[in-house]
Amino acid sequence: MAKSAQYSGISPEIYNNLRSKLSGFGINLAGNNGRISEKGVSAEYNYDEATQTLAVNNVNVGFPASMMYSSDKILQKIGEEVRSAGGTQVA
Repeated sequence: MAKSAQYSGISPEIYNNLRSKLSGFGINLAGNNGRISEKGVSAEYNYDEATQTLAVNNVNVGFPASMMYSSDKILQKIGEEVRSAGGTQVA
């Protein structure tokens, strides 16, 4: 089942920091919006600098990532990184 989350309070500095941290986990956000599909993890994302919001939608985890992670775990990790950087999870 696809999962989604919305985050607010994401300044450009927080977004760049988040991109850097997530790349360490193999999740590469190229630009402000797009789709990732790496090592069994797929998702769509959209960062809106004007409203300082980040939407992560349709998170799916397949093989080989599914051996270690679930969609919930991926969103939990993103949420932890957002909160540690000063942002908040909206939904």
